[in-house]
Amino acid sequence: MAAGDTTACPTPNSQVLEAKESSQTATASLKPLMEKAGVDTTTLLNAAIARSDEQRRLNAELAETKATLLNGGDGLTRLQIEAEIDAANLLHLAAELAHINDEIADAVQQQTMLSADHANALRVLSEIGGSDAATQAEAQRQEALAQMADAAERYVKVFTAGRLLRWSIDRYREEKQGPLLQRAGAIFSTLTSGSFSKLMVDFEREPMVLEGLRADGKLVGISGMSDGTRDQLYLALRLAALEMHLEQAMPLPFVADDLFINYDDVRSKAGFEALKALSEQTQVIFLSHHDHLIPAVHEVFGKQVNIVLL
Repeated sequence: MAAGDTTACPTPNSQVLEAKESSQTATASLKPLMEKAGVDTTTLLNAAIARSDEQRRLNAELAETKATLLNGGDGLTRLQIEAEIDAANLLHLAAELAHINDEIADAVQQQTMLSADHANALRVLSEIGGSDAATQAEAQRQEALAQMADAAERYVKVFTAGRLLRWSIDRYREEKQGPLLQRAGAIFSTLTSGSFSKLMVDFEREPMVLEGLRADGKLVGISGMSDGTRDQLYLALRLAALEMHLEQAMPLPFVADDLFINYDDVRSKAGFEALKALSEQTQVIFLSHHDHLIPAVHEVFGKQVNIVLL
């Protein structure tokens, strides 16, 4: 420092205090936003902001999809479009879609041939110059252009109809799944304590694949499930089939031998809840050598259960 210079340099302690004050000021400015989001740390606030951004994006996509549906619905309302889809015959739609796909292929082939004819006509026109044949070539060219325009318009209509039919079929499959799959999905959701919301079939794969839909929208195939979850899926399908069978046949006792070997206590209780629902239609006999399941049995079935120790 030069002689006579009175400017003081900041000390490390003053810099620390300034940094703390800046941090406290920033935290105070974020506090109203954290209270509104219901979080108490900046990490949770960042996560909440990310979820909010994702929700806005999904809402925008939903609004765009609805607008696209209405714009392509020939002036019909959403309810009218849904009514037409519900009244549609799936087998007829599938046959019509196959026919439309054939028409699309024919239209593409015809457009290719007409393009080649157009190119040939242009070549001939350039060779014949100004003779009488030029007039004929021009007429042929105009005719080829008209046919190409008709083919292109037909292609657009057929392609659009095919896309709408595919969407209708997918919507029909989603909303009209069989009662067995719906009931099995409900039982599976109970057995997994809500980890899976329902069961779905991927009709696009060969052969078709059964998958579980998680609460976050993720699809999980059977190969991606744990041993315990696969056991619960098998039990859900078996109980759903049995319930439908009992609606049309004489009820016979259902005997289960240690179904819950791979279940934890929470899912074992959920399994007993499913067996309790079945017991309203037929007698349920559950065999087990695990004494720790008895409290769960008492909790679910109450006094009506009959426990026999051998």
